[in-house]
Amino acid sequence: MRSILNITLVALALFAFSDPVQAQTKPKTTTKAPVKKAPVKKALPKEINVYVCTSSKDKYYHKRSSCMGMNKCSETIKNIKKPAELGKYKRKKCPRCKP
Repeated sequence: MRSILNITLVALALFAFSDPVQAQTKPKTTTKAPVKKAPVKKALPKEINVYVCTSSKDKYYHKRSSCMGMNKCSETIKNIKKPAELGKYKRKKCPRCKP
């Protein structure tokens, strides 16, 4: 009987001195955060070939000089080969010929 009592007292002493918070928490796992890759910047093309109506009413630049959107051009049609030149006209892509 005394041996059972001694074992019980030892077990109670161990339980009393153990850290209950540590027993309840899950072990920490290390997870690596996903590495974000820097976006790749595309280089501007050295040369393009688009057509622009020099009229201030026109809103688009065209891939083909025969595009239906070019039919209503009242001024001259200019062939542009450099992206910097196209920037000064501030035009959008033509939805018909989709350059």
